[in-house]
Amino acid sequence: MTTNLGSPLSDEQFQQLATLVSNLNRDQIIWTSGYLNGTLLQLTNTAPETLTESSSQLIEEQSSSASTTNKVLTIIYRSRTGNGEMLAKKMQEAAIEKGLTVNLQNAASYKTRDLQNEKNLVVIVSTHGDGVPPFAARELHEFIHSKRAPKLENTNFAVLALGDSTYYHFCKAGVDFDVQLEKLGGKRLVQRADCDVDFEEQADKWIADTLQAFCGPEVSESKPLPQFKLISNAKPAIKSVETVRYSKKNPFNAAVLEKVNLNGRGSDRKTIHLELATDKALEYLPGDSAGVIPVNSVDLINEVLQTTSLNGDSLIETNGKKLSLREALYSEYELSKITKDVVGKYYIYCSNPKLKKLIENPDKLQKYLHGRDVVDLLTDFPTKVSADDLIKFLKPLQPRYYSISSSPLACPGEVHLTVGVVEYENAGRIKKGTCSSFLSDIEVENEEVAIFIESNPGFRLPDNNQTPIIMVGAGTGIAPYRAFVQHREELGNPGKSWLFFGNRNFETEFFYQTEWQNFIKSGALTKMDVAFSRDGDEKKYVQHRLLENANEVYQWLEEGAHFYICGDMKYMAADVEKALVEIVESQASLSKEEATKYVDNLQQEKRLQLDVY
Repeated sequence: MTTNLGSPLSDEQFQQLATLVSNLNRDQIIWTSGYLNGTLLQLTNTAPETLTESSSQLIEEQSSSASTTNKVLTIIYRSRTGNGEMLAKKMQEAAIEKGLTVNLQNAASYKTRDLQNEKNLVVIVSTHGDGVPPFAARELHEFIHSKRAPKLENTNFAVLALGDSTYYHFCKAGVDFDVQLEKLGGKRLVQRADCDVDFEEQADKWIADTLQAFCGPEVSESKPLPQFKLISNAKPAIKSVETVRYSKKNPFNAAVLEKVNLNGRGSDRKTIHLELATDKALEYLPGDSAGVIPVNSVDLINEVLQTTSLNGDSLIETNGKKLSLREALYSEYELSKITKDVVGKYYIYCSNPKLKKLIENPDKLQKYLHGRDVVDLLTDFPTKVSADDLIKFLKPLQPRYYSISSSPLACPGEVHLTVGVVEYENAGRIKKGTCSSFLSDIEVENEEVAIFIESNPGFRLPDNNQTPIIMVGAGTGIAPYRAFVQHREELGNPGKSWLFFGNRNFETEFFYQTEWQNFIKSGALTKMDVAFSRDGDEKKYVQHRLLENANEVYQWLEEGAHFYICGDMKYMAADVEKALVEIVESQASLSKEEATKYVDNLQQEKRLQLDVY
């Protein structure tokens, strides 16, 4: 039994607190500590008569410890994959160690009215698609750009932007926050960091520099604020044998178990179902993605060498190791797509007036980049480059991410992927997707694929297996739903589930058709509606099937159903969200603005979740 030891808490309150803390891990305790510190500091504005003597004494001690700095740091974060949250928590921990009080806020729950009171603010935000912030950060993004935005002359701020430079609007959401906070009068303490997919080293340095700037020299040597010590009856954790941690830098080499073409005979497309054997340390949940480490095709490498007249056997030094140029192009550098950063670096070696004109015209540059590769750039703007010059303007080869189409309960020791093989013609040449072609060409016997797990906490099944779910996807967007239904079936007694699936043709592109039929027979899947756009005179898509079932879809939502969208961000996902608003508007007799708010609330409550690309 834990002893109260004369605290101002009742015995019941103390036992509840002790039980809570005994079940927290280190990160959770750090977060709770920061939350309590922030709450405690807010009490300094409370009327003295509402505070107990012990509370007043503790506030006095807290205020005294912080009096030299009076620093409360608010960290607002949001990203799709969880990287933003990870960095925010890392910054929180480091800030507490430096003696700051931290108010850690998910952008989804941050109250915009609190912005006017912030003295020290950090925003960590990612960018999606055409330069938009994650949904949960959109309200704050729109607020600071609106007429209601407050003046922030008394606010110090810093912005950490996360993104992927293969997209034209690299880190635009972070840029928007950074620029607008300054326009509102805020003082930028450190320069914004625009982090690419390999963000760890740059982000860590930015966090250290930013905390130093917020702390100032007088705080850098100060002791941390006092921490609460709570006594509990929890048994000390038994240290387990350290297991291997697989990651992008240390992937797991998964043996290929099976590879099947999901497209029927006569299809002009290829979609493969790939089954990989995994290690028990490679844990995942339905909704997560697998990062695949690809290699470039031999044909594309030969084209690069032929275009540059370089010797593939010449040795170069890259990433601390010596390789032949051919080996480096095979496994180290992006060849199948180019970015404005690549074009800008290439211009250093190729002072072509036409290239300069292209760079200076953002619209034309964006159009040029689409679908073009390194060979196109070298051919369209030829110049003489050495092997060392070549690798200086190329980007590192990055993993490709695929939604996992299996449940760890239904397929223990395995990861299944559903991969659309990319092949198209552009600028007079046939182009192939780097990773999809690599996976398509791989042999089942004695072949391995280097993979790791990319957590996707924003795309999860409800905690309650009885909660109804509505799943909407097109093409390979069906992948996570196979995992969802498998998982629910294994858990037993699943609630209602409804799948909307779209593709071009019933005969050739009804992925996993037999499995869905079996799921319906077993009761794991309650309903399924399909839309095959090329089979009729009039094109029908998943959003049309939703609208045809508007009344029942709305009833499911009113019963608490979770709604999922997986697939193309720009078209399919946008059309489905629009249809969802129309459904709510018509079925609930609401205005369009009210229906939009209803759908927004679904997303804030994590009942509307998207996995889009």
